[in-house]
Amino acid sequence: MERWDDGYVTDVPYTNAVYRETTPAWLAMATLLLGHRPPDLAQPFRYADLGCGNGVSALTVAATSPHAEVEAFDFNPAHIEFARDLANRAGLTNIRFHEASFADIAAMPADALPPFDIIVSHGVLSWITPANRALVMDIIGQRLRAGGLAYVSYNVATGWAGMVPVRALMRMLSAASRERSDMSVNAIWATLDRLKEGDAGFFAANPALEARLANLRAQDPRYLAHELLNQDWHPLMFADIADAMASVKCTYIGSATLTENIDAIGTPPGVQPLLAEAHDIRLRETLRDFGANQAFRRDIYRRGTPALPMSEHHRLLNAVVLHWTGQPAPGDIVFNTPLGAMTGNAAVYRPLLDALEAGPLTIAEAKAIPPFAGRPMVELLQALALMIAGGFVHPGLPLGDSAAARSATAGLNRAVAALNADGADMPRLTASTLGTALTVDMTETLLAGALLDGQTAEVMSLTTELQTLLRRGNRSLQKEGKPVADPVEATNIATAIVRHALDRRIPLLRRLGVLGV
Repeated sequence: MERWDDGYVTDVPYTNAVYRETTPAWLAMATLLLGHRPPDLAQPFRYADLGCGNGVSALTVAATSPHAEVEAFDFNPAHIEFARDLANRAGLTNIRFHEASFADIAAMPADALPPFDIIVSHGVLSWITPANRALVMDIIGQRLRAGGLAYVSYNVATGWAGMVPVRALMRMLSAASRERSDMSVNAIWATLDRLKEGDAGFFAANPALEARLANLRAQDPRYLAHELLNQDWHPLMFADIADAMASVKCTYIGSATLTENIDAIGTPPGVQPLLAEAHDIRLRETLRDFGANQAFRRDIYRRGTPALPMSEHHRLLNAVVLHWTGQPAPGDIVFNTPLGAMTGNAAVYRPLLDALEAGPLTIAEAKAIPPFAGRPMVELLQALALMIAGGFVHPGLPLGDSAAARSATAGLNRAVAALNADGADMPRLTASTLGTALTVDMTETLLAGALLDGQTAEVMSLTTELQTLLRRGNRSLQKEGKPVADPVEATNIATAIVRHALDRRIPLLRRLGVLGV
């Protein structure tokens, strides 16, 4: 009998991740930086998530844009149950979760799903059958409105070439195991270690694999199960995806990984002339993937690409509001690029970061900061792209500071904090002004939840509450990686955490719309 899961891992749920590149504010900013008109997020808009997993990214969109309609789809009932429960706990009414396969979605009548302004499908295309991949394209063709954005991400053949036989072996070992997919991961690593220790020639012939395997070994076993242990696992070529998207009237406009849109830092110098000579976008992006040994793409497509008048482009750019995320940079400002780590020129980036730490800025205001005053706007835009990609800065979400968005976001954060207090592992808080979630320390989610529940912002009462919540979730405070057993020392550490939060973090979280109105 044919399996309902088509060979996809379903014996363990996916991780509760939020992918910033799938959020409307990020996609709109990327689209604008690429020279195209983004959706107007200040107006009601419709957003779809195809393969939403546990739904946390979609819930983040719904909470921060209560004027939007969000539809999220996944064929795994465990994912949909979790997502619906969290939506109910958060009190969100502008999101619907559908337990549906891609075939089910494609077969829905036109009036069941009006056109969407944004459709995203993160981490899906490389992990499903070719037939399901074709259905995803059909859904985008049927449901994306003219001028709408489609985001698709996938593994790229260039960066995974050496892993193909290793992944096949890992899948075989998992299939032969009697354990749950994530529980089989340790035995898989043990077998690979025995192969290497036994002088298996494959590893000697592919020395670059060592770093890739070390990186994978550090990941959550649940993530590895979904990443590597499915029946279908297909690293793809950009040209194949571009052709499929072109068949449904969608044109590639650029990458949601902002650094990949800047040739000077995204491609080796010796490859850049080849890019300049390539007039076909399929060839150009393929050359780029070879140059950077690209392993994962986050592509943005647009349904229709009319010329954006320069005056309108500048007007839209100037109005974008930028926020500091709270990510510190006490020393050098370091960015990760496709070619490795890059240290930014302090004379350029420090004044911009200092200004943003003091409060939000529009791009028009940022242009007046000394390093950029009187300089071509493209220099500021490239600097901002690096700072946004590096996590230091985030574009603001229109209406994200409204009372409705702050209230809905507070409801989601309160629900997440309550789950964490019961032992869940969701170290993130949603920021309404940004339209995304911030990765934070678990204690910060518990403190935020306490404040949202009406706890007094006073050191001793918050310290007592934090310790109570940690015990409730069977957690303990850590020192040098070990649980603190002494009650007095634990109280001192909890007090220090609370003081730091009240002095530094809570004011920022209020500013970013994490803690309500």
